[in-house]
Amino acid sequence: MVSPEVLKRFPLCAGLDEGALRQLAAIAEEVSFPRGTLIFAEGEPAHTFYLLLDGWVDILVNMDASGDRREPVTILSPGDLFGWSALVEPYVYTASARCASPVSAVRVRRDDLRRLLETDPELCCTIITRVCQVIVSRLRATRAQMVRLLVTG
Repeated sequence: MVSPEVLKRFPLCAGLDEGALRQLAAIAEEVSFPRGTLIFAEGEPAHTFYLLLDGWVDILVNMDASGDRREPVTILSPGDLFGWSALVEPYVYTASARCASPVSAVRVRRDDLRRLLETDPELCCTIITRVCQVIVSRLRATRAQMVRLLVTG
């Protein structure tokens, strides 16, 4: 369990009422990873999402079929959400996450969050809407990177 005060730092939780924050805090836990740790790999079953407390996380995509060569597409900083694939079917990570520094994060398991959201439709709508906003933001950034590569390449 983490403190509801910790969750208030994240855009995902901004403006949630105290009851919702307490419920989320009860299913969340703080975790730490050393620099270089691969938190999850593209193509693996997605069962957990994370809120980055401290440090930097590289989001990488596979550049070959075996997944031996991964390249960064974005760098996440404190306040960011990652592992959103755990909340969206087919629940498979669409990229890898590797610690670019020592990392502290809040971990939430999909099954625990799902049980909570099934009991609170308003909270469900808020969380899913905010996760969708993150997905859209990352898609736009990826599109802009592709355009730059095509124009300059």
